[in-house]
Amino acid sequence: MMNCRVTAVKERLSEAKESLDYLEAERSLRGDPEFGKRTEQQIIWRELLELQFQDAEERIASMCDAAERALALLG
Repeated sequence: MMNCRVTAVKERLSEAKESLDYLEAERSLRGDPEFGKRTEQQIIWRELLELQFQDAEERIASMCDAAERALALLG
């Protein structure tokens, strides 16, 4: 399961990187430093939020595991 998640994250980040590279190349080609800036910011924020969600999921899973172990010791 973890391997599947890692693969999905790598694919998502790879796609985001390709999009950012495209925007940078298009910016250079057009000579317009503002081209795609809003899209670029959306991509970056989406990935930052996704990382925050992933961290929260991992923390919650860890807390659930700890609670289950504690219940097993009590029961």
